[in-house]
Amino acid sequence: MIQIYDSQNTDFDHNGDETLFPEECKVSAELNGTWVLNMTHPIDDEGRWKYIEEEAVIAVPTFMGKKQLFRIDRVSTVDQDDSEITAVAYPIFWDSGDDQFLTDSRPTDKNGQEALNIMLTGSKYSAESNITRTSTAYFERRNMMDALNGEDSPTFIQRWGGEILYDNHKVIVNERVGGDYGAEVRYRKNMDGIQCEISMENVVTRIVPVAYNGYTIGGNSGYVDSVNINKYAKVYTKEIRFEDVKMEEDAQEDDEENGTILCKSQEEMDQALTTRCEEQFSAGIDLPEVSIKVSVIDLENTEEYKDFSDLVKISLGDTVKCYNTKLDITTEARCIRMVWDCIRDTVDSVTLGDYQTNFIKQMTSTIERIASVFRNNGTLMADKISGVLDAMQTQLKCQQSVAKRMTVRAVLFEDLDENSPLYGAMAMGTQGLEISKTRTADGRGWDWTTAITASGIIASTIVAGILSDKTGRNWWNLETGDIQMSGRFQQYASNGVKSMDIFDNKINLYAWDDDGNYVGSLRSFLTTDKMRKGIELMGDAGDQVRLSVKRSDTATEEGRSVFIGENGYTGLFTVDGKGSAEEWLSRKHGGPIWIRNMPNGDFLAGGVRIGVESGLITSIPSNSVANGTFEVISGLSWANGGITSVDWVKVNVSNGAIKSWSTRTQNF
Repeated sequence: MIQIYDSQNTDFDHNGDETLFPEECKVSAELNGTWVLNMTHPIDDEGRWKYIEEEAVIAVPTFMGKKQLFRIDRVSTVDQDDSEITAVAYPIFWDSGDDQFLTDSRPTDKNGQEALNIMLTGSKYSAESNITRTSTAYFERRNMMDALNGEDSPTFIQRWGGEILYDNHKVIVNERVGGDYGAEVRYRKNMDGIQCEISMENVVTRIVPVAYNGYTIGGNSGYVDSVNINKYAKVYTKEIRFEDVKMEEDAQEDDEENGTILCKSQEEMDQALTTRCEEQFSAGIDLPEVSIKVSVIDLENTEEYKDFSDLVKISLGDTVKCYNTKLDITTEARCIRMVWDCIRDTVDSVTLGDYQTNFIKQMTSTIERIASVFRNNGTLMADKISGVLDAMQTQLKCQQSVAKRMTVRAVLFEDLDENSPLYGAMAMGTQGLEISKTRTADGRGWDWTTAITASGIIASTIVAGILSDKTGRNWWNLETGDIQMSGRFQQYASNGVKSMDIFDNKINLYAWDDDGNYVGSLRSFLTTDKMRKGIELMGDAGDQVRLSVKRSDTATEEGRSVFIGENGYTGLFTVDGKGSAEEWLSRKHGGPIWIRNMPNGDFLAGGVRIGVESGLITSIPSNSVANGTFEVISGLSWANGGITSVDWVKVNVSNGAIKSWSTRTQNF
């Protein structure tokens, strides 16, 4: 029974608002792809068709159960007579693409079930997963469907793997869906009603194995043959590199922990490489790729149907043994797409083929290898990176060997349906690749935002985890913000003039608002006897080193600062650098510096010139201060390259004359 619920009706435990009698109602489901319901319903006199409108929910039987909910996305008529109405609907779990927004969800070191629980916290949705491996992903400002298996990284499928089933408000993500229940088909060439494609493109019946550092099997042959080699008209030979097989002298850090096979002799190397080749054959590298599309209903009453009768019992993801009567070879394929007839409540058609398992396994292997070059503390093992890069380059070279030469210089792929989840375009050719998800303002072309050429990558946004050089010395973890750099870091001001750089143990500063010349540095130091270390602030010859505090009572850069000039002179200067020789507190130091030990002199404090004789304040201009008190520095003590104490004098003035003063000492 097919029922429909009004968009405001959420009581799915009971019957819907109306029962529908469609002319056609089918659900198409792809493995880890799109699930969509297409329905055609007559415009009937009873008015049932009136319930078919956007956002309403249709309940239909599918391979997932007798009552599966799909929310209508769009409705339209199909002919000029308006005698029929069509509806397109998607699984109700897809509502989570709108109403389950992950503002900041960070499953860290979690298995599949734990990660999904975190992502669905506080929602009406649930999840089920048997994925035991742990991983980490940060989902910021992402909806649930996009975070699950969208186009932007990271996604749950990218980090944890798995295959997806939708069961109303629950999502099931297991290591794999479906199973091997003994279903089998027998096929041959030119079968009516069956679309069958057999590809020998990737078949390998003879492997020439190459281990790490170029080691091969000893002897004259140097190869390993499949037991199926004589079933084909020719020998399919391919070199395959096994970077995880090494001689002991080539061993690197953590090799044994990562499953690398270490060999002590050529005999052990021969055995290890032979075993690796046999594993490839057991995985089916010596079998052709088979793609079979069968309309089960069309074959139901044919004699040929007996060879495909098991297909009525299979579901999405199930394994089917495909027996080639000519080659006497059985190939395993999976149900990667199926169409379910909701009216008849049975399989309408199935597509059997390869779900890019080899590609996924290779990518998983590569990701694991990349992860293996990091130590527990997050640093990189440079000696392992080289091996990882070699392995990745080998995979790419293998890809080149099976690639087909195109006669055209460029190819354009595009989906112009704005409602399609695959909406967008990609153009690639001899000059590079470009991608777009939006059209130009006039709608006549694509707004290409991403380009990959021989010169590099140009993109409005680049999403990455870790950026690293191949030595492991320089890297940037974009998920944690950690950076490790070697060499020189340079920064330029907004006017294009160099302002600073970081090199070795120094932060060098430059006159960015003038000529860009060096002015000073902040660095660590170690004495020649290595008895003392510290931090040094140094100015260039002829320049000053200044420690300033901005005044809080003015908006302008005014205030006072202690400065050290060339040859060790110290003094008071205004923040803006204006001042004169009279403003100096002391002269060149050779030991402790005390103003009171100076025979004669004067200095300015607060704009007031104070006379000093034999270390005592002797005069102050009568017209400078009528009444009040002020405190000035009267002495500095200097030892071991730094100030150890400061003497202060508090002066009481009345009618321009000094009446009294007091002193205090501040120690450092």
